[in-house]
Amino acid sequence: MSLDKWAEYGWLKGEPTSRDEIRSLLTIVDRDLKDANVTAISEDRRFEAAFNAVRTAANIALRASGYRTSTQVGHHIKTIESMELTMQTDSKLVQRMKMLLRKRNATSYDSAGNVSAQELELAIRTAAELRRVLIAWLETNHPELLKG
Repeated sequence: MSLDKWAEYGWLKGEPTSRDEIRSLLTIVDRDLKDANVTAISEDRRFEAAFNAVRTAANIALRASGYRTSTQVGHHIKTIESMELTMQTDSKLVQRMKMLLRKRNATSYDSAGNVSAQELELAIRTAAELRRVLIAWLETNHPELLKG
């Protein structure tokens, strides 16, 4: 499967990005990683911040590839799944990100206080790892989006 095929299915739409957009999205990743480490707030909110960093990093790779998700049910899943096509991310990392999404949805919509310290640590670690991988990928594949 390819991003072009996803666009044919209506899951994505082609749209060029810019250095300014990528920089702005990277500031969101950095803000959310910082917020995820603030111990004065609940583990639920910290988890949500870490997950938002993960989702935004996946979105950056998609935007750098010239696409964005179509507004539809499940667009967050598509953003995460697109990592296998944009950055050729290992399927195990994508599965971990999908597990984090399910936990984030439960925390946001179902009940509070269900994030364990281990789940929070996993979310923060995943977000930090993904940021590092993303920057290396951008430097190799889209350096024009980082320069200047």
